[in-house]
Amino acid sequence: MDKKTAILDFIQDEIMKRRDPNLSSSTDLLSTGVLDSLGILQLVAFIDERFGIQVPDEDVVYENFHSVDSLVAYLEQNPAHAA
Repeated sequence: MDKKTAILDFIQDEIMKRRDPNLSSSTDLLSTGVLDSLGILQLVAFIDERFGIQVPDEDVVYENFHSVDSLVAYLEQNPAHAA
């Protein structure tokens, strides 16, 4: 399973606790309220556990977390954070 699919599945299954056919990889997760501060922490922990990538606190910003697409782009551009 690729990162995009795994992250979308995690958000729907663990954070939203439901499937939303309107949620896509380009959905703005923050302005729509899909992710709040707790959801971001859960997502960061999931990324570390699933992909072995640690996201530094200073990288937890809107530009990197506003959509699944932006998050995957960040992860692919920053492989140096791999544990």
